[in-house]
Amino acid sequence: MSVSGVGSSSTNNNSTASAATNSLTSNYSTFLTLLTTQLKTQSPLSPMDVNSFTQQLVQYSAVEQQIQTNSNLKAMMDTMTSSAALQLVNYVGKSVTAYSDTTKIDGGKADWTVNSSADAKDATVSITDENGAVVYQGKMDLKSGQNTFSWDGKGTPSGDYTSSTSPFTISVTGVDDKGAKVSITTEVTGKVQAVDTSSAQPYIKINGRLIPLSAVTEVGA
Repeated sequence: MSVSGVGSSSTNNNSTASAATNSLTSNYSTFLTLLTTQLKTQSPLSPMDVNSFTQQLVQYSAVEQQIQTNSNLKAMMDTMTSSAALQLVNYVGKSVTAYSDTTKIDGGKADWTVNSSADAKDATVSITDENGAVVYQGKMDLKSGQNTFSWDGKGTPSGDYTSSTSPFTISVTGVDDKGAKVSITTEVTGKVQAVDTSSAQPYIKINGRLIPLSAVTEVGA
């Protein structure tokens, strides 16, 4: 069971808030230095407008408060992210189905669920390896809705990939009885091995492949 990347967002947020505060402090110190110099050298007959620098002081104060507010909001978001990551741990070990065209051979075969918007006879199926090389080409009849395609790891025209631990990607194209291209999506099923929260969108690892959580369509025991 593993969860990665939970603390990276917090570190970035803290660095951003710290940089903004340091910049404000530097500018504020410079402003006070200039203000003090002006007060010392101002003409008694034409004194400096008090309202002018008072407004600037108020503006600096407002910016400082806004930075602090942003920092507090980011801290709350970090807490929520950590809490969400802990909840995602519940996915680990569960059987999950998600939109994806890539999976690995397991038990001597690789399985995909192929969703078609309409019936499509003699749809073309292509499978490529991790380098993009075509290792299999064939045909399958699609019905409207869910279809299952199982590959035994035998390449065409040659090659045996049944013992491979690398991922394979499927591509399915077809047309309906009127010659119009049908919409086809693919899904894979596997046990969740890990959860990755290092980016804005959490990912789960299925069959050695990271898949966005938003792609999950079904979770089973």
